[in-house]
Amino acid sequence: MQKAMIDVVSEQDGLDALCADVRKRKQFCFDTEFIRDDTYDANLCLVQVAVGSEVVLFDPLAGLDLTEFWSLVTDPAILTIVHAGKEDFEVCVRKTGKAPRNVFDVQIAAGFVGYGYPMSLSRLVYVTRRKRISKGQTLTDWSRRPLTEDQLRYAAEDVVHLPAIYTKIEKRLDELGRAGWAKEEFDRFENAAFYRPPAVDRLARFKGARRLDGLGLEILLRLIEWRDQWAAERNRPLRAMMRDDMLVEVARRGPRKATDLEVLRGFPQAKNKRVVEQILQIVEQSRAVPPSQRPAQTEQREETPTMRVTLDLLSAVLRFVCFEDQVSQELVGGAQRLRDLLDHLEGHTSTPPVLLTGWRRAFIGERLVELLSGKSELHLSGWPNNLRLDIITDPR
Repeated sequence: MQKAMIDVVSEQDGLDALCADVRKRKQFCFDTEFIRDDTYDANLCLVQVAVGSEVVLFDPLAGLDLTEFWSLVTDPAILTIVHAGKEDFEVCVRKTGKAPRNVFDVQIAAGFVGYGYPMSLSRLVYVTRRKRISKGQTLTDWSRRPLTEDQLRYAAEDVVHLPAIYTKIEKRLDELGRAGWAKEEFDRFENAAFYRPPAVDRLARFKGARRLDGLGLEILLRLIEWRDQWAAERNRPLRAMMRDDMLVEVARRGPRKATDLEVLRGFPQAKNKRVVEQILQIVEQSRAVPPSQRPAQTEQREETPTMRVTLDLLSAVLRFVCFEDQVSQELVGGAQRLRDLLDHLEGHTSTPPVLLTGWRRAFIGERLVELLSGKSELHLSGWPNNLRLDIITDPR
């Protein structure tokens, strides 16, 4: 961008005019700058908007009423274009209780047209437009006023290229017939649970949770919910209230008295009588839950040599298909999704795995199933300079 003065809208009339323009055009790009180092909720410091060829920055710290702006984000009649927009949309969900609608995330879409995923904005700008943008303000304090010209230029560059990138990628998606694939991924943004999944869906993310029995999982589940509420009430980061590993350790031990918590290393909350009482109460409530109603343990199956070879083979096929078809493997999935597929085919799970749902089913899931069932074969040719892998169905 040229080093010209960039104005920041700090008056309500200016924001209202911007919102009216967006409603007229039915499409806009936006990004946010926020700080959440020491808070539970993000402290929104700046919003950048691109409407057509115009870039506007507005200042939420100036006391602006953002109700109309967030209504644009949640309006299904208006296309909202972002890059890696989950955290930006999370601010909207926290402020309004509503999830965004009609989203186009260029970072996700880029993974369907051969650019790769996840790709930083600076890299995406370069590969699509052959332009370089500065990212020298990554650790800046966006809450300080006044903002410097360098900060403003950096913020503006986060959106100024999005309209052109959107146009290019959206056209390519249509040419490849993958617009529907991308929309499946965008639709996740419209689910409020995507931003703060229920505690039961987060259990497996805690290191060590897979080794807990049913009671331990019930305790951990309730501790996660308790910590969420505690952090929200104090507006403090989750890690500042109680570390993840401490939650898992408490769940593993199932303490019955205060001294059981006092011996834990790295647990300063043991000196807080109110916190200790609440934790002990959670443990006792968990013990009262019938075993049949506690979270199910994750079955730990030994990975046999045959399983490892099968996973290696499927992984190689997955990588090659993604390479040939220019779809990012990171969007399709990795080893765990392959394990989930094998578990399902062996009858260990009844819920269809991700690789057998949506666009992934036709793209790769069904092909892998046909390989495993002997209905197709792999043909490798052209090595080393023109390597090609063909999956031949019903070979004769």
